Amino acid sequence: MEILRKRTYQQTVQQGARYLELNNKHTYVAERLLLDRLDWNKTDFIKHLNQEMPEDIFLQYLDDLNQFIEGKPVQYIVGKEWFYGLPLKVNSDTLIPRSETEELVQIALTHLNKKVGTQPLKTLDIGTGSGAIAITMKHERNQDSVTATDISEKALRVAEENARNHQLDIRFLQGDLLEPVSLETFDCIISNPPYISYSETELMDESVLEYEPHSALFAGNEGMSLYERLAYSLPFSLKTDGCLFMEIGFQQGEKLLELYKKAFPDKEVLIQQDINGLDRMLIVK
Repeated sequence: MEILRKRTYQQTVQQGARYLELNNKHTYVAERLLLDRLDWNKTDFIKHLNQEMPEDIFLQYLDDLNQFIEGKPVQYIVGKEWFYGLPLKVNSDTLIPRSETEELVQIALTHLNKKVGTQPLKTLDIGTGSGAIAITMKHERNQDSVTATDISEKALRVAEENARNHQLDIRFLQGDLLEPVSLETFDCIISNPPYISYSETELMDESVLEYEPHSALFAGNEGMSLYERLAYSLPFSLKTDGCLFMEIGFQQGEKLLELYKKAFPDKEVLIQQDINGLDRMLIVK
């Protein structure tokens, strides 16, 4: 392709950005594709700016650009996403972690640190996927005992690899929602379950529908089915003074508030907005 001739690292990324622009794609991805593929940070890139890019790296870079232009998410191209400052492996077996979930984790950590300080807690992540929530909770509160469940064996393999990469001791269990821990209780339960209604598919980005696992995105009964199941079982799994944090769809707040107030009549139940002012988190404390 004429627009991409082998040059220095800097020149190649500049050409890559122009190539993306011509194809109506975000130009900043040109640099990210290279850095994430090579496991470089910005400083590494600056050190190599004027060095000639080797042929094998150039060909891989060109292939990565073309995959992105065809619609494949950059995270799946390079096999990595950053979450709460940590690099995590992701693939087509796992949902790509998103900023809304980072907000959920931040709110949970702030509450726990204020409530109990460094006191060790028992924490559960339901539907862990890549392990983003469980890994961040353990990384930020290493004194806690963290368990993570997922129905997908393939997703759990990714989560376990991510935990090993960050040298974190997390218990991973395969099973449906709370089934693997049905006889246990926890101080903190946190979850980002599938909550998108099947009727919303036409509103979603094509790359999400084509590449991300639908089992981690969609739920029945207008996206409410897993919340309804959890509302029945969570009161038996949460300790008396425990707290619950769940990510929700922005149109589900009112219904979930009513549902979980009935499930937890002796606790405070509230809906928290995300950075964009949309209902995004259900909190029980």
